[in-house]
Amino acid sequence: MHLLRLLNNKKILFFFILFFFFNLSKTNSNINNSIIISVGNQPITYLDLIKEMRLISFLNKIKLDSSNRETFKSVAVQGLITRKIKEIEINKYKINKFNKKDLENLINKTSGNLGTTEDGLKQLLLQNNLNINNLKERFEIDLKWNTLIFQLYKNKVVLNTNEMENKIRFEMENLKEKRLFLLSEIEINLTQNNDKKTLNNIYKNIETEGFENTAKKFSISNSSQYGGNIGWIDENNLSKKIYENIKFLKTEELSEPIYLDETIVIIKKVGEKVFEKNIEKVKNKIVREEKEKKLQMFSKAHYSKLEKTIQISFL
Repeated sequence: MHLLRLLNNKKILFFFILFFFFNLSKTNSNINNSIIISVGNQPITYLDLIKEMRLISFLNKIKLDSSNRETFKSVAVQGLITRKIKEIEINKYKINKFNKKDLENLINKTSGNLGTTEDGLKQLLLQNNLNINNLKERFEIDLKWNTLIFQLYKNKVVLNTNEMENKIRFEMENLKEKRLFLLSEIEINLTQNNDKKTLNNIYKNIETEGFENTAKKFSISNSSQYGGNIGWIDENNLSKKIYENIKFLKTEELSEPIYLDETIVIIKKVGEKVFEKNIEKVKNKIVREEKEKKLQMFSKAHYSKLEKTIQISFL
């Protein structure tokens, strides 16, 4: 009898725990799906906000924590509202087409900035509770918006020929060959003791585990979560000390330890490319930039008009 009562009690406890977790899961689901902002007739949910904050953190290589949460929240809210306003206008004009090559370029550029491939980008996104579709949806809205603006204002884009010629001439006169470096870094604190031992350990770890894993393990820089990748850097944007230490490195070579004010940095040259003078490229670049500048002006004006007419409610 006592055993039967004990078994019944265990059954009751089991069903109570099951009921508790079911309701907890249901509550969390309700919170995630709760609408926090209404843009026209388009809802923004709490889950949308969380994903947007994660994505901003991921793309900017800045860890989201209590010290910057409110800033991230503010930026995320503005970004979500902006895209919803654009989405309403895109749907109004039934814009479904966009340049697929532009989307591919944006994905590749994002992958490159994070020092990885598209497959690597997918994995990094999953590690941050995101997926590639979160990123693609973001890009697609902007690309469809660009298509819309081009369709509406393409006949109003007029370039001044004399102004273009002067800009091309000026650009050619001032253009110098320049190098871009694709770099990764490992940064450690500079201390009075054990620097040599620590550096030896780091170089040995690079040999056995690779630069990326070593950066994740030892580096204090924000780039550590991306395996030390800091992207493509113009040689003119490097400090003299760092430039002198890397300019003769071959691809995949490591620098000697570079002693800065409070830290020591080891740089790996992942890649390098050189930009040379080419008048046709300069001309095409300036014409494209001027057209984009004009379209951007129309884009801002068009968006500003929408922003004033679409009702935004914080719930």
